[in-house]
Amino acid sequence: MILLGAIAVLVAAFFLFLPKSGEKGECFDGDCINGPGTLVFKDGRKYIGNFQNGNYNGTGVLLLPDGRKYEGEWQNDLPNGFGTQINPDGTIYSGEWQDGKYDGQGTLTTADGGSYTGAWKDDLPHGTGTLTKPDGSKYSGKFRNGKAVGEGVLITTDGEEKKISL
Repeated sequence: MILLGAIAVLVAAFFLFLPKSGEKGECFDGDCINGPGTLVFKDGRKYIGNFQNGNYNGTGVLLLPDGRKYEGEWQNDLPNGFGTQINPDGTIYSGEWQDGKYDGQGTLTTADGGSYTGAWKDDLPHGTGTLTKPDGSKYSGKFRNGKAVGEGVLITTDGEEKKISL
């Protein structure tokens, strides 16, 4: 289940998106306190979206100079609600967020064609989901804290279905 390792790396990389504590950007356009605006940071990061009390709130897009992007809902400077994270390597997460973490239903697709679709909690697969490896084989079942658990179905690359217990 190498794909789960890639998930952990991707999740850790997302937190580089968020402004460092106390770091102030420059309001380039609009109202960056209470309304729509564009906030630009010295390191090249840019947030375009809605603000409330100076925080990212509502919908918005955060762009990073290295090509990473988050577009979706925000609350108090953190992704909350539905959003999509795109990385320059082609990895994409699209789904629900809570307090800056993957939480709820979502799909993470890696550049090599692997994916996980299902329930997330605290940035890890947790609940019912399907893990697809780049070779096309799939495991559908329950996950707990990022690991497959209990009974599930493994579908091999030739289409054979096997019930397995982990």
